[in-house]
Amino acid sequence: MNQTVMEKWRSVSHRYRRHGLWWYGTSSISVLLIVTSLWIRWPWLLLLPLFLITGLSAWSWRRFSRQSNAGLAIINEMLETQQRLADQQQAWRELRDLHQQNVSESHFFDVLLESTSRLIETDQLSIWLLDEGSATMRCRASLYPGRVGTTLDTREVPNYLHALQNAPSLTADDARNDPRLTELQDYLERFDIISMLDVGIFVGGELRGILCCEARHPRQWRTEDVSCLMAVSGLLSQFAESLRRQAAERDLYRQIHYDDVTHLPTLRGLDTSLERYIEHGSFHLGVLRIAGLSHINETLGQAAGDEALMQVVTELQRLLHKSGLTPELARLPSNRIVVLIPAKSRNTIQSCGMDMLAALNARDWLSEQHPVSLQFAMGIASYPDDSRNTDQLLQRAELALKKARSDTRHFLAFYNSELSEWQREQNQLERELREALADGHFRLYLQPQFDGRGQLRGAEALIRWQHPQRGLLTPGDFIGVAERSGLIRPIGYWVLEQAADLLHGPLQDTCLMLSVNVSVHQLRDDDFLGHVTSLIRERQLAPERLVLEIVESLLVTPGVTSRLQALRRLGINLSLDDFGTGYSSLRYLQEFQVDEIKLDKVFIDPLQHQDDVPLARSIIALGKALGLRLVAEGVESAPQRQFLQKHGVDILQGYYLARPEPVPSFLDRL
Repeated sequence: MNQTVMEKWRSVSHRYRRHGLWWYGTSSISVLLIVTSLWIRWPWLLLLPLFLITGLSAWSWRRFSRQSNAGLAIINEMLETQQRLADQQQAWRELRDLHQQNVSESHFFDVLLESTSRLIETDQLSIWLLDEGSATMRCRASLYPGRVGTTLDTREVPNYLHALQNAPSLTADDARNDPRLTELQDYLERFDIISMLDVGIFVGGELRGILCCEARHPRQWRTEDVSCLMAVSGLLSQFAESLRRQAAERDLYRQIHYDDVTHLPTLRGLDTSLERYIEHGSFHLGVLRIAGLSHINETLGQAAGDEALMQVVTELQRLLHKSGLTPELARLPSNRIVVLIPAKSRNTIQSCGMDMLAALNARDWLSEQHPVSLQFAMGIASYPDDSRNTDQLLQRAELALKKARSDTRHFLAFYNSELSEWQREQNQLERELREALADGHFRLYLQPQFDGRGQLRGAEALIRWQHPQRGLLTPGDFIGVAERSGLIRPIGYWVLEQAADLLHGPLQDTCLMLSVNVSVHQLRDDDFLGHVTSLIRERQLAPERLVLEIVESLLVTPGVTSRLQALRRLGINLSLDDFGTGYSSLRYLQEFQVDEIKLDKVFIDPLQHQDDVPLARSIIALGKALGLRLVAEGVESAPQRQFLQKHGVDILQGYYLARPEPVPSFLDRL
């Protein structure tokens, strides 16, 4: 019920009360006159109260009739207001349901405008949105079709936009004489607009659009009109935020599943095709290596290298289809391409493969003005003959590729049992890992982490292996074997204990935090939670100074969620490592409680050759919106650091700031 109706109702109630007082006073006087006439025996005095009562009754009847009509009118107005509110609530429910169905933008806008026009009784309603990255405001939807596509330059209407920024709505009964709308005179005259009611559409606190209600005749906008339009604007803000989130998810999916240069799937993007090939029973997996692209990048630039790679992919597809193999391709790191080939005889594959490689190795690339040569070799493994595990199948194709690179005649090799020397090397490495654990050959290294002002805030705990013959080895040389053999559990416990000793010892009187990576193998261990609890109690640690880093895949691993929640109840911080590379959906941040996210270096690497990375900005904004601590790893240049500082990333880590270093060197920083 709006304010005007309530004021009318109060006025009628006041008149009823005042009329009652008149009746009370007149009745009292009449009784007094009657008693007096009877007492002093003047009969003619009885005429006076009769006249008073008769006159007051006639006057009261007229007043009561008018007041009753006014009361009925107010009641009708109240009922109409209540009906409008009920209609609004029903429309909101229908629009919210439509929003949750992930319908297209145009369909949602059309339904929203139709519903709103019925509620506020207008046929001049439109939605204007600011184009991302430009100074253009464009009409995206309207009940008046001729207005869709109309644009306004925001630089020409600063006062109008300022008024919308500083007030919830802009109401103008006489728009052409309103000083706030002086900049819109041409628009008002073009569309013959007399009255306007505009409400801003805000996303993330920024004005991103305008909901415009207009009239071609003078109109006084009611309070409920303004409230209705503001509610619609709020719904549009939610929809715009949803669209922005969906766009970010699509960008994340594309970034993870497709290569930006060749537009081929990455190995992760090839998962669906692999499943389909496995269902068919047999296929061949080839790994093609392209040698020489790095030289092109170094001598002619990244653009030339990308162009050469695109030419290779196009020619490769042409040659393979010409041979009738109908393969599927995927891009691997280090200038390699995966080739999935349907089931064919080995002789057919060998013949077609040698012809293809001969053609690729024989031709020049790039342009006639800058011809360059590239060298190609390919290793092939067959499913299920060589392995039923796709990861192992890829490894065996890589082994075959090593042999093919030494075959200077055909540059093609198939996996065979003789290549299992690699497996023997893995077994040897596993034995040496067990000895390293027993003999204390592991070393703890720390990579410092800094805030935006360059102050030391903590470090990530990393492991190194001081091998007796091969020297200092990084995790990339042995973690794979440790995971396959189960040694990752005792190795992980060793790192955790070393970090706890530092927090209890040299770092006890500091506020520094230590981050430790935790694998799925550790979290699946039934003793893990008890081990961590014992470490905290025995060392008397402040649990909030310990950060356990987990990867996104752990969030959907059965049985792990409850243990993560138990760790948080202990007071330990949880960090989502390599955020954005594991799953395209962002819903896990809402369903699972973490304290920080680590922005993977893949999202800031483009800053090496461009000034902005919208995808990184979106992830940073998401983290801030959720109140999470933001850590950026892989900072390798000044532009990257400046970008991250500018956008308010909390913690920076990378070779540009500090490389991993032995514990004594780290302690020297204190």
